[in-house]
Amino acid sequence: MSHFIDIHTDAAMPHSKEYEQFFPKEAQDVADYLEEFPTETYELRLYINKKSPRSKRVIQRVQQFCDDQLSGRYRLSVVDIYESPEMLMQDQIFAVPTLVKRLPPPPKWLIGDMSDMDIQKLVY
Repeated sequence: MSHFIDIHTDAAMPHSKEYEQFFPKEAQDVADYLEEFPTETYELRLYINKKSPRSKRVIQRVQQFCDDQLSGRYRLSVVDIYESPEMLMQDQIFAVPTLVKRLPPPPKWLIGDMSDMDIQKLVY
């Protein structure tokens, strides 16, 4: 079972007038926006414990989803919590496996078994 955490911050959602041009307001504006920026790159970070037997399955599941759904539009980093413990604080990791969508904003965290449906909720 996976747990989905969606955190919105003021930093992720700017409110100043200079950013209004980037956010579509009506349905046709959304279609135009998507045509203009069709290849948004996703930055994902997967935190695992390599000593755990399920880590290999989780890595394969996330990699397969990314290849199928985000082909050519993602960067995936796999971080072993014992090899890089300093990164745990950076992404506020408190359980593994955890998949973090860093870009595009807002940041989101997925904790658990990483089913395709859960990963899809995280990414889209």
